[in-house]
Amino acid sequence: MSMTVVVSATTSFLGFLLNGTVLLLVLSRGRQTYHYLFAGFLFICALWDLGVFLSMIRNNYVDELPVYGNIIWWPCTFMFAIIYHFTCAYLNQPRPKRIIILWVVSSILFVLGVLGLSGKIVGVYQYSWGNIYRPDDQLLTGNLIGLPFAYFFGLSALWYLFRAHGREESPLKRRHILYILVSFSIVHLAVSKIAILYGINNGFWMPACMLLNDIAVGIVGVAIIKDRLLDITVIVKKTTMYSALATLVVLVFGVSEHLIATYVGSILGEPSMYAYLISVAAVIGVVMPVRRRVEGAVEDFFAKRTVAF
Repeated sequence: MSMTVVVSATTSFLGFLLNGTVLLLVLSRGRQTYHYLFAGFLFICALWDLGVFLSMIRNNYVDELPVYGNIIWWPCTFMFAIIYHFTCAYLNQPRPKRIIILWVVSSILFVLGVLGLSGKIVGVYQYSWGNIYRPDDQLLTGNLIGLPFAYFFGLSALWYLFRAHGREESPLKRRHILYILVSFSIVHLAVSKIAILYGINNGFWMPACMLLNDIAVGIVGVAIIKDRLLDITVIVKKTTMYSALATLVVLVFGVSEHLIATYVGSILGEPSMYAYLISVAAVIGVVMPVRRRVEGAVEDFFAKRTVAF
């Protein structure tokens, strides 16, 4: 694997964990409409990271890459609709007609895409730094036509946040709006990685944009802990424990499966269920002995520290 693939896999995996953790926090404490909309935004970002992670760790298995491309592409159809709707709900600035139009258009594009009527992901770009899925010409052309429409609403949401930040008198509320504004702005920049799907061979673009995703959700996480962003005031201990265990599960399973498939696959046959069974056994053998230690460390951490707001 090239360094670009390794770094992209690492940053996307970290982003998946961060988005998943913040998503659980929002869903566990949120009761307002904007909480669920923001959770939807985090869910799409998590799928985005997951798809890139799978594309990178399975980069040499080119037949699998279109599947991972679909995991990334189609949920993102709703990205700007959710950003716009969330912003209007969070700022209490209802714009029902625009929101309905945006959701209807996004839903139509999603259905057409899933049915394969607006184009498909059909192959793979083989770049000098690695492989990535390739949409057909119909899908790429449609994306170029629809992207200005999506960015109009996305940039409108940023403008609403910027204007609200300037008008807000409460220092805490101003910080909250600023956190969201910066996070959404970074995500808008990260979307530029789509350029590699148009044949632009730049090994820097993918890891840089995945790092931007990590920074965006990291800002949200820090804001929740530090400034009660979205009115979330509780850090869930079990979430931290399960995130740590999930990291071990994915790392051990992924590494063991990759090694077995690479070096033993020719003996067992490819693909082989034995490789996956051995990987599962390895996960159980590693995770179970450390489960109590991880849980104890998390308990001690939260017992000794309090978060002041």
